[in-house]
Amino acid sequence: MPHKERIKMTIAKELEKQRLVKAKRLQKDENIYFKAKEFWLNKKGCPIGTVPICRITQEQLQSTKDASLSMANESLAEDIIDFAGISINASPEIKSFTSISMSVTLYNPQVNGLGQYSSATIFLQSAANVPNFEQIQARWIVYSKLYGDSRTRLYSHWTKTGCYNNICPRFVQLDNEVPIYYAFPKISRRMYDDYELQLQIYKDEDYYLFLHYIFVIGFWPETIFNELRNGSQTVRYGGQAYTPAGEPNSPSMGNGNYQDDNPHITCHMRQVLYGVGNNQDVQPDESLVQTHQSRCYHEGSEYNGHDGYWDYNFLFGGGGYC
Repeated sequence: MPHKERIKMTIAKELEKQRLVKAKRLQKDENIYFKAKEFWLNKKGCPIGTVPICRITQEQLQSTKDASLSMANESLAEDIIDFAGISINASPEIKSFTSISMSVTLYNPQVNGLGQYSSATIFLQSAANVPNFEQIQARWIVYSKLYGDSRTRLYSHWTKTGCYNNICPRFVQLDNEVPIYYAFPKISRRMYDDYELQLQIYKDEDYYLFLHYIFVIGFWPETIFNELRNGSQTVRYGGQAYTPAGEPNSPSMGNGNYQDDNPHITCHMRQVLYGVGNNQDVQPDESLVQTHQSRCYHEGSEYNGHDGYWDYNFLFGGGGYC
């Protein structure tokens, strides 16, 4: 089937699903995590058949272009990118990864400069040594330069060129209530980790972004990728913070605190899973897990509870100012 026709069918199926889900919510008044009234002035979201697209001014457009350049040039020597978390590489037993998912506590870390960001993220990425390195990221993020505020928001970033959210004409938005730049109205407090974000990136020819297994936010057509067309070679989970050159105090990560063995006061990821072939719920092979820490940011207390709630989980974070 031609790719354009397949995309049309995907959109049609998603619209029908939205109609059915909305009808079910009206009948049962289900207590779902995301509610349109918490984000939209009209309390409803967009009509079925339309999707939310952010309206921006010329000044905001320039700010987003500057932010995009920052994202694309994170690896420059004078800028600092810090990552604390875990990664798993493909192996003879795992030829490639076809999905990645986890649940992470929602926090609002402090950033100490306009160009900084702090996030909790998942990555699907190609091998690092290929000529055309590619990746897809999904995360919650605090990034004042991009959004003009310090709220915790949903965010996506893909390929090496710095495309993000739906500013680039590549990500296809499907959900009519939860946009890719969604600002979370409720954030956890230390000792009260009430609010979580469940994210999944799933490959079914194209790459789909799911929230809480309820919302299909949208998808990336496989045609925009080369290295990732047959799956990824690495999956990564953890916290990521960015400090541009000239800003001496780095942002906090997670909830700004790190204490081993205490998920109630430290940001954590649980139900860490990846997909291999047709099995989308593979718990990490602990012999393949690599851990990462950076400067004043920490990762630890990783273990597998095998209990259907925690399963594979770990802590990450730090106070910044390094």
